[in-house]
Amino acid sequence: MEISEIVTLIEQKITPVSVAVDGADCSFKVRVISAEFAQMRPVQRQQKVLGCFSEFLADGRLHALTVEAFTPEEWAAHTEATLTQLTI
Repeated sequence: MEISEIVTLIEQKITPVSVAVDGADCSFKVRVISAEFAQMRPVQRQQKVLGCFSEFLADGRLHALTVEAFTPEEWAAHTEATLTQLTI
């Protein structure tokens, strides 16, 4: 599969704010940021994203998919917490 195919499949079923994909061939890592995840537990978020690929996982076209799923607010807090400030 191509990265563009991964992004398209996610965008067809989830309204994302952002989709980032890394990987190649049949093993990918995706980070999806969407307001749709607001009332979902982490496992529900993963199930929603993985549901976009059930056919591809079942027939072997996709072997591994690592999912990170955040709301926009969670992602903002996550990136803020990982920034390092340098003072000169």
